Parts: sequence; structure tokens; C-alpha cells
Amino acid sequence: MSNHHYDIVVIGAGPGGYISAIRSSQLGFKTAIVEKYENLGGTCLNVGCIPSKSLLDSSKYFSLAKKDFNLHGIFFKEIYLDFEKMMYRKNNIVKTINNGIRYLLNKNKIDFYQGIASFINSNTISIKSLSKKNKLYFKFCIISTGSKPACIPNLNFSKKNRIISSTEALSLKEIPKKLIIVGGGIIGLEIGSIFNRIGSEVIIIEGMSRIIPGMDISLSEEMKKILKKSYIKIETSLVINNIVTENNNKVSIFAQHKKKGDKIKFTGDYCLLSIGRIPNTYSLNLENIGIKKDKKGFIVVNTHLQSSIKNIYAIGDVIGGKMLAHKAEDEGLYVAEHIAGQKPNTINYNLIPSIIYTHPEVASVGKTECEIKNDKIEYNIGLFPMKILGRARTSGCTEGFLKMITDKKTDKILGIHIIGDHASDMIMEATVAMEFHSSSEDIYRICHPHPTYSESFKEAALLSFENRSIHM
Repeated sequence: MSNHHYDIVVIGAGPGGYISAIRSSQLGFKTAIVEKYENLGGTCLNVGCIPSKSLLDSSKYFSLAKKDFNLHGIFFKEIYLDFEKMMYRKNNIVKTINNGIRYLLNKNKIDFYQGIASFINSNTISIKSLSKKNKLYFKFCIISTGSKPACIPNLNFSKKNRIISSTEALSLKEIPKKLIIVGGGIIGLEIGSIFNRIGSEVIIIEGMSRIIPGMDISLSEEMKKILKKSYIKIETSLVINNIVTENNNKVSIFAQHKKKGDKIKFTGDYCLLSIGRIPNTYSLNLENIGIKKDKKGFIVVNTHLQSSIKNIYAIGDVIGGKMLAHKAEDEGLYVAEHIAGQKPNTINYNLIPSIIYTHPEVASVGKTECEIKNDKIEYNIGLFPMKILGRARTSGCTEGFLKMITDKKTDKILGIHIIGDHASDMIMEATVAMEFHSSSEDIYRICHPHPTYSESFKEAALLSFENRSIHM
């Protein structure tokens, strides 16, 4: 067994892990990163954000070519889908970014160890790989092992038994004729959109009374209308009683309505479970050194992201909260700078944007209307429909709106919720404005370029500020 000494060892090479390693090295620490897979980038790059966005873009273009290009005077003699090539493009994008991360680690002189890490004590980990074992000694450790899809008890994810997670869905070799999705959150909507566009019949089953239940209710209602126009069937308030594979080529989902009690059976080629994610801590042997976890298995940390053992930090999905790559990235930067004795800004968890990359996109930051009601804050709302914008008309995507919620007494912006083309980019104006405690009047009095989707901010701000609009 080889022994090595480091200032900082990072476990997990996802967005939080590799970024915290790079920042640690930049700050002068001798740094190593450990990853159990050969590919870097974690779930986000390999089986999450990047491959799903690649397929979302490809499927969107295919759908537009079939339905909308003729409106632009563009016609084809024949339109067909090469699913294998679509997957090849996705895999090539992932490979390119993987190589980029490896380059960054080398550039910043970060040692990479492939293998499974486990704690021996609060200053030592062992790494088991196929060929050898290593022992790393450290002054500080950053746990960034991420999360994995949650499964229903007594079931396992497998393409063979046709019960799959997002991981398997993003590497299917065939297009399902019928895809049943259990879970109407972000992952369910995105993967449902991909396969709906390329020919699958899609049914989404949600246990709550509405889809995307963590977002503003207005987004849920609008998104349901948009998905139904695309012939995606949505069933809410259902409890799953059982999922059974039949004849190795079909899978049946047995559900029951929460209030009515009606029993319903759904049968499809595959059942995608997108019912949440659980932390990846199993192989770390945290119990060996007394690191505390909560009831759901997430590592408990303080405001500085230190675990119950102060020289061991944890970031990203493994500590819970919003399971988003950009949250993990900010936490990784924060931890490296905190270890260096700097005073990084405290992360404002209320201002971490959430995005759904459907078409149109959904984006949200700040408090929802329900949360503001629960806080007993008097508020104003400015809601501006995208269809009024000249840019929306020219681009052919007129669905959706921008909703701005402000404090009635102070005019401070409390939340912004968007459905529309380029919502993923527009949400940053909202985030910056709220980070600097802007009012709706501030936004209204800033010149917004025409014709753009960003004009919806100006109009919604005016509606919230003075209950009037120029273009509506």
C-alpha cells in the first residue's frame, strides 16, 4: 500500500468536488481528488445535467422540424430520426467535457486517484481500486460524493426488468413506445419531454396534487397545460402500490387515487422512477470516525459546511438541500476559501435558481407565492405574458409568462418565476437583482433592449410597482 500526504483531499469529482479541488490548489494547498469512476464530472456530467440537456436540444430540433419549420418557409422531403446518432452526439459531448476536467486537474497540479475511498480515521482514508491500494493522509478533507436515484423498496433499477432511473433512461438503445414516469419533478418532466418529442407515448404519475410541487403553483398549472398540448398525460394524487415486470417486455404500475380510492393500472415498455435522490455515503465508513448524519442519511454540517469533525467538510447533494450542480460549485469554492482562512460570502440558499429545460423552459428564484403567504407578508404580483413580446412572436415561442412577487410595503423583490424561451438565461437578471435587494421600481427604470425576452422583466416590474403596463 502506497502512502501519500496532502493538505486537502477531495472525495468525489463532480461539479462541487473538482471545483473545490481546483480552488484549493490555486490557494496553495497540496491537493488530491478521489473518484471511484474513471470518468470525472460526477452525476451531472455523465448521467445527469449534460447528457439530458444534449438529448433535450436534439429532440427539440427534431420536434420543431416536424411541426414548426414549415411556418418559416422551410420544408423537407423526408424527416427521420437516427436515435443512435443522437446518442453518439450526447456521448461525444460528455467525453469532450470529461477531457476538459482532466486537463484542468493536471493544469492545477492536482493528483487524481481512481478508486473507492473510506475513512480510517479523521486524517486518513484508504483507496481501493482494481489494481492497488493507496492510503492518503490529509489535514483537511472535503466530501463531495453526491447522490443517486432513490428506488422503491424491494425493487432494483435495471433495463432488463424495465424499471429504470434517469441513468438508464439516458442510455437506452431503443425508443420506448410507451414510457411511464413515476415522479412529476424536474427529472421526470425533462426525460418525459425528450421521449415524447421523438415518438414515445408518455404518462407522468405524481403523488402530490400537482407536478413540480416544489415550485410556484402558477408554474405547475401553466406547465401542465403546455405538456398536455404535447399529448403528455399527467396523473396526480396517486399512490404507487406495486410495479411488476411482465413477460420481460412490459412493466405494469399499480396505483390508487389518494382521495377517491380508485385503483388504476398503467402498462408500458419502461417505468422510469424519478422519486428523488439519496446521498452517496455507503462506502465512506463515516461511522468509523463518528461523522453525524440525519434521518435521511445526509451528512450534517454547520454554517461553514464542516461536519461533526471540524477538519472534514461536506458539500453538494451529500448534505441535502437543493440538489443542483451550481449549489455544489458555490459550496466547493466557499469551503476551499474557508480552509485558507479567508472570509467568503455566506451562500444565500434562498437565491439559488432552479431550472427545468423543457420547451419552453421553466426557471425560478426566491420565494414562491405560497411561501410568502405562509410568512404572512403582504405582497404585490406583476405577471406579464410572453405572447405580448415582439421577440416571442418572431421566435415562435409565445407560451408562458414572467411572474414577479414584491413586498407590498417596501417594493423589495421576493421571488421571480418564469416560463418561456431562454428562461434559463433570463433567471440571472432576477438573481442579481434580488442579491442586491432591488425593488420592482429599480427594474422598471432600467433600460431593457428591444426586442428581447428580458423586456418581460420591465413590464412585470411595472405591473407590480404601479399595477399598470405599457404593452398589456
